[in-house]
Amino acid sequence: MSVDENLKKLKIDLPDPPAPVGAYTAFKKIGKLLFISGQISLDSNGVLIKGKVGSEINLEVGKKAAETCCINIVAQLKKACNGNLDKVNSCVQLAGYVNSSDNFIDQPKVQWTKRRKKFFKKD
Repeated sequence: MSVDENLKKLKIDLPDPPAPVGAYTAFKKIGKLLFISGQISLDSNGVLIKGKVGSEINLEVGKKAAETCCINIVAQLKKACNGNLDKVNSCVQLAGYVNSSDNFIDQPKVQWTKRRKKFFKKD
């Protein structure tokens, strides 16, 4: 199954990748490696999900923000691969950061959603 077929099966529509918000590039190719800059939780309608999980937003909103970041990473990846995600052989590192209150301890629950698990699972 191709990556695009897997995305379709999971009902994930990749948006146009967001343009960088600061003075950086969205991705950089070095040899056969691709580095993608950090992505924010800007959805396809231009709405930014923001706030500290545990004080300003709840766990479910935090999960949605993390999923949006993940989708934006894949959108940048697709752009960097000239539209062909099947060029990707492996992922060396995928880091995630959660903006959370001091007393919030469920960061893994924010980042590791069921849908993300399915996306990265090989058939």
